[in-house]
Amino acid sequence: MPSNKTELAARIAVTRPNDGVRGLFFREVFELIEKTGGPHALRQVRTGPLAKDIHDLRTYPAADYLTMLYTAADALEHKLGPEDAVFNACGRACVQRFSHGPGQVVFGILGKGDPQRLFAQTRVAFSTVVTYGKRDHNPIAPKACILAYRGDMQPPAYHVGIFEGALVALGFKGTVTARPLSIDSVDYEITWE
Repeated sequence: MPSNKTELAARIAVTRPNDGVRGLFFREVFELIEKTGGPHALRQVRTGPLAKDIHDLRTYPAADYLTMLYTAADALEHKLGPEDAVFNACGRACVQRFSHGPGQVVFGILGKGDPQRLFAQTRVAFSTVVTYGKRDHNPIAPKACILAYRGDMQPPAYHVGIFEGALVALGFKGTVTARPLSIDSVDYEITWE
C-alpha cells in the first residue's frame, strides 16, 4: 500500500522555509534504503532535490526530509512492511550513527549509560541536527519519562525508532508509546528496565 500522501502534504504544510535537517540524517536513511532495498530502491528515492549531493554537516529542508521518508516507505514496504515500520527503521538507523563508532563518544557523554540522563539531553541533542521544534523531558518515574515534542512534523514512528534504538544502544529493554496531539505535537512515553 503506498504511503499516505495526504499526511505527507499535511506535514509539509506545517514546515517553515527555514526548517532544516542535517545532511548526515539524509545519508543514514539513504544507506538504509540501499542496504535494504538495493540500488533500484535508492534511485526511486533520490529524485528531484534528493538527487543532489548531500553533505553531513549542511542543513537541508525539512520538507525534503519528509518527502524522503515517505518515498522510502514506498520503496521499502515490500521488505520492511507498512510505512510506520519503515519510519521506525529510518529512526533507528539515524540513532545508530551516534551509538557506534566515533559517534559513540557523544552518545556516551550525553547518556553515561543512563536512559533518563540521555533523554534529558534530547533538547540539546536535537538542536544540533534540526532547526525546528521544541522538546521537553519530564521524568515520571526512575525508569520512565515523557518527551514532549512540539513543532516537530516528523512522523511519530520515526521518533519511536530513534528512542527504541537509543534504549537498545544503552543495553536496555523498553517500550516507547507515541501519543499524537496534532500533526506536529506528540508526547512520547518511554519506559525501560
